[in-house]
Amino acid sequence: MGRSPCCSKEGLNRGAWTAHEDKVLRDYIKLHGEGRWRNLPKRAGLKRCGKSCRLRWLNYLRPDIKRGNISSDEEDLIIRLHNLLGNRWSLIAGRLPGRTDNEIKNYWNTNLGKKVKDGNRNATDGNKTQNPMPQLVSVTTPTPPKLDSHVVRTKASKCSKVLFINPLPNPPMQLQNNSNAEAEEEEEEEEEEEEEEAAAK
Repeated sequence: MGRSPCCSKEGLNRGAWTAHEDKVLRDYIKLHGEGRWRNLPKRAGLKRCGKSCRLRWLNYLRPDIKRGNISSDEEDLIIRLHNLLGNRWSLIAGRLPGRTDNEIKNYWNTNLGKKVKDGNRNATDGNKTQNPMPQLVSVTTPTPPKLDSHVVRTKASKCSKVLFINPLPNPPMQLQNNSNAEAEEEEEEEEEEEEEEAAAK
């Protein structure tokens, strides 16, 4: 079943956007706001697909976008977030104001991914040698976490439950003992009151 196609693709411009098309798209969005991307090309007078208009606006024409010149701080943050979140580019972009997921993904694939992979290889292999024969790298199984550890590190995933591995030592038992002692005290007080009432009669 699925969704119907957004346009017939016939008679549409493809390829690079012209300055005139960019101006038309900017002016239309300034007047009418973002959204309704399927109807936008026809209403704005553009011979483009709605998806193409949306991506052009989100990745290139928005006024709050920073393009290029990714700083070293941003690089470090991208590397740390990629270690934590994996290839979830939109989540990573959400933590870098003004950057798009497309730009971060492209930057990772052209620059950072290779640096990180080479850095990890250098760290495990030591200094690179000029040996043309590939070296076999032994794969070690990760050690299980310590049982007394209170920090659980996981790969980013959707969580719907919280699991406490190390519960506090016997707090419910103490509460039960206290509640039993309190119940016994209440029973004794009731018995004393009954005895006093019986003695008063």
